[in-house]
Amino acid sequence: MKINTNLVTGKPIQQGGVRGRTEATGLGVYYGIREFLSYPEIQKKTGLRGTVKGTKIVVQGFGNVGYWAAKFFEANGAIIVGIGERDCGAYSSQGINVDNIFNHRKETGSFIGFKGVEIIKNPMDILEQECDVLIPAALERQITLKNAHRIKAKIVGEAANGPVTPGAHDVLIGKGVIVIPDLLLNAG
Repeated sequence: MKINTNLVTGKPIQQGGVRGRTEATGLGVYYGIREFLSYPEIQKKTGLRGTVKGTKIVVQGFGNVGYWAAKFFEANGAIIVGIGERDCGAYSSQGINVDNIFNHRKETGSFIGFKGVEIIKNPMDILEQECDVLIPAALERQITLKNAHRIKAKIVGEAANGPVTPGAHDVLIGKGVIVIPDLLLNAG
């Protein structure tokens, strides 16, 4: 059996890489959460309307996964209310334009100075902001026993690998938060 090595992810297209790989995981996060929102039992438990439109989203991590997930949610009517990065977070209950803040960070190296948002100095605090859906898309072990009780999201969509520790998972479930596992969401 011959294996097609041109399908290895991460390779540039000119070297046999896969088109769409850059945005694939973020799109998978979007599709997974969108579909989850459509279930009547999820709507009943969360009080959400069952559509992406108007859903308030916080994304922690603004690399490929976080950026593209935010872009797809924004393009489909969600309100991106918070974005977290290594040095700080940005929050606005009115919503944040994903491309504008991306370009600001690209030009300045930070969210600091971006108009119309509250800058959250401790980047971990973005996880605790008011939202419908929290998408930790940065690193593992971001939601732990130390902060799980302060999570205000109705749904946590694990876009990073293992962003919620087992103990924190139990705390979230005990609070009635729905946790969509990384195995499902970040498969790309």
